[in-house]
Amino acid sequence: MNPQNLANHPGDAISISELAGPARLAYFTPLHDHLSLADRKGSLILTAAGLLLSVLLFFLQSLVVLVTQRPPMQSLAFLGALLVLGALLLAAARWAYMATALPLPQPPPTLALFSHVSRDSREQYLQAMMALDHETALRAVLDYNYSICRQIVGKYQLVNRALRCMKYAIPLWMALLLVIAVFGK
Repeated sequence: MNPQNLANHPGDAISISELAGPARLAYFTPLHDHLSLADRKGSLILTAAGLLLSVLLFFLQSLVVLVTQRPPMQSLAFLGALLVLGALLLAAARWAYMATALPLPQPPPTLALFSHVSRDSREQYLQAMMALDHETALRAVLDYNYSICRQIVGKYQLVNRALRCMKYAIPLWMALLLVIAVFGK
């Protein structure tokens, strides 16, 4: 089946055998698993950034000692490392939050999306559903799937940016904890 035929000739009759394969793919593609996985990864990064920061703040007295009571070059180096860590954690948290809060790109009006369904009354919804033919329903599901896929890609791009920040933040955090443990008294 040529996808252009759906767009160019919506009134043409299409056989069931031509719709069976695309319909199976459109109706049973497990998109929501990817969506929730991206959200879980974003939440994990937010949690990890918070834990790294809270553990570091647990040693606040030692941090003050390292910044105020050491030679100026050592204090500046330690303060610079703290600022870099803070910037990395802030960037990671920002990207992760943006990933979890990324909205669905607006698809064309479709009965496959609850926000479009809720605009009409129940009776209008029932009429629209009963008037659907298979080709129109397939088009609606394809539009919905495409919007979900765009949202998933956007979420993973943001999560990957956050993970790149965490890739450098975690070793820096570990090094700072080692410095605090050795020189912070």
